[in-house]
Order: sequence, then structure tokens, then C-alpha cells
Amino acid sequence: MVSFDPFPVLSTPRLRLRAIEPGDAERILRIQSDPEVTRYFGRAPFSALAEAEQRIAVVLEGVRENTSIRWGISLKDSHELLGTAGFWRWNKPHRWSEIGFELLPAFWNRGIMTEALRAMLSFGFDRMDLHRVEAQLDPENRACMRVLERLGFAREGLLRQNWWYDGKCTDTAVYGLLRSDPAGPAA
Repeated sequence: MVSFDPFPVLSTPRLRLRAIEPGDAERILRIQSDPEVTRYFGRAPFSALAEAEQRIAVVLEGVRENTSIRWGISLKDSHELLGTAGFWRWNKPHRWSEIGFELLPAFWNRGIMTEALRAMLSFGFDRMDLHRVEAQLDPENRACMRVLERLGFAREGLLRQNWWYDGKCTDTAVYGLLRSDPAGPAA
């Protein structure tokens, strides 16, 4: 079974996926407080540095306990976070995990998240021995759907009105990628 100690830094042609650190709190706050970023999260944007610090604590605990992993995404020539991506809800006996990701709007539509997720998915299938990766998202989040579909994810279903936020129920689209799918992470 894979260990996240030492933390597995991933590289792509343009990006470095690195450990998230306590010193990233202000940048995490900037990302998680942006209403464009959190529009489809089903929760309010962060409004205080303490929320970002708590988020980092949860990420670090998951890495320490080897139950989840989240990378900070930065350009190769910079340490500054553009976004984050990771595996959570890792079900080791059944070899599947859910993914989540977010990116500052200034970096949207540049292929950054597709590049980052491709490296992350390769790690998940090769090093974490995942058989399946799942994504659950608001069906209105078309940009996220395009990223997933570009990576070979298939839309598998719709959970009707399963999420309550801001006075209403919303649906959740479910996407899945199998290790054996032809358009998997190496595509």
C-alpha cells in the first residue's frame, strides 16, 4: 500500500503538484473565498483565515493518516498556489476514491487543471492501486464536466435533489473513470 511519507511531489511540463503547507493559508483563503470558485460547492465561500487554516489541518491530517491526499498546484517556476486537487473518501478495500479540485479563475481555460489531474490520476491508478475514481458535482458546473470528460470520465448518473444548500435542494451528477477505460489518465 502506498505511503504519503515522504509526500509525493508530481511534475508535469508546466506544473508542480506539491504538499499543501500551513503557510498556504492566505492563498487557500483567496481561492476558497472567491464566489466564482465556490459557485457550485454547495456551501458558502470562506470568509476568514481561520477557515483556510482549518482546511489545511484537515488536508494534513488525511495525508498523515494515509486516508486522503491533496496537492497544491503551482507553476513550475513558482511556489504560489493556483489551486488544489486531491483524492478523498478513499475506500481502500474497494480500490476507489473520489476526486475534488479547484483553481483560481485567472488560470481557467489554460488546460492547467486537465494537466494537473492527468498526473494525479496516474498517481492514483499506479501508486494507490485505484480501480475507480469518481467525481460528484453540480450538474450546472459545465466547465468541470468538460475537464472530466477530456480525461475520459463518463457521466454515470444523477442523484436527484440530494444536496440542500441556500434554501433549496440541488442535484448531483456522478462521473466515473476506471483504470481500464481507454481514455484513462495516460490519454
